[in-house]
Amino acid sequence: MRKDHNSNLVAIIVGFALIILIAGLAFFRLNKSQDVAKKASEAPKNAAAENIKKAAKISASDLVKKMLDRQSDLTLIDVRGADDFAKEHLLDSQNTPLPTIMDAMLPLDKDKNYTIINYDSSVEAIATIVKILTDAGFKNIAYLDGGFDGWKEGFNSTVSAGDPNSFIDQSKVTYIQTDKLKEMLEAGDYLTIIDVRKKNQFDEGHIKGAVNIFLEDLEKKRTEIPSNKKIVLYDNDGLWAFKAGVRLFDMGVFNTLTLSDGLDVWKSKNYELVK
Repeated sequence: MRKDHNSNLVAIIVGFALIILIAGLAFFRLNKSQDVAKKASEAPKNAAAENIKKAAKISASDLVKKMLDRQSDLTLIDVRGADDFAKEHLLDSQNTPLPTIMDAMLPLDKDKNYTIINYDSSVEAIATIVKILTDAGFKNIAYLDGGFDGWKEGFNSTVSAGDPNSFIDQSKVTYIQTDKLKEMLEAGDYLTIIDVRKKNQFDEGHIKGAVNIFLEDLEKKRTEIPSNKKIVLYDNDGLWAFKAGVRLFDMGVFNTLTLSDGLDVWKSKNYELVK
C-alpha cells in the first residue's frame, strides 16, 4: 500500500516537472519570437534613421531667411498631394507628389539645393524621399522641420487659392464695380489692368489696355506686374478675379482692385472691348 502511494507521489512530481519544463520552453519561445518581431519592426526604423541623416533639417525661421535672400540657391519641392498644394502652399514652391518624385526630379540639376516640404516631418516619409533622391545622385537635400503643418502653425506666409466663403480671404480683396472702372479709365487714371482669363478668351475681346496673365500663371509672372500702379483684376464673372486678388495679396502685392461684376456686366452695358 505504501509502495503504491510512493509511486503515485513520484508520478505527480514528474508530472509537475514536465509541466514546468513545457511552460518554460513555451515562455522561452514566446520571448524569442517577440525579440525577433521587435528586431524586425525596428529594422525599418533604424534604416529610416540612417537615411534621414543624409539630409539637413531646416527650421521655419531659417527657411524664411533663405526665401528673403534673393541670392539664395533654393528650390522648394512640395511633395503633398496636388489638391492640397493647389489649396495652399509656400511661395515659389513646386508641387511634386511623392509617387511622381523620381520622374519629375531626374531632369533637375543634382548639385543644386533642394528643400523638401511634406505635411509634417515624419521620419519614415522623409527618409523615403531622401533615399530616393540620394540614390538618384542628388547631393544637397534638406527638409522643412515640422513640414507644412508646422509652417502654418508658426503663422508663416502662404499663397492660398482664394476661398469666397472665407472671411479671411474676403478681407484681402478690395472691390470695384464696372461703372467706377470706366470712370477711372476715362479720367486717365494710372492703372494696370490684368485679364486673368485664358488666352483664347482674352483674344475674343478684352478691356482696352488690359494685359493677359492667366490666373494660374500669376505666381511665376508676378515680377511682370508693376508696383507703381494701381492694379485692376477682372475675369468674366468676378470669381477668378477674386482668387487673383487673394493670391497677389499673399504674394505681398496690395495695390489691387477686383472687378466684382466682371466682364459680363461690362459687355451688357456695351462698354468698349478690343481684340
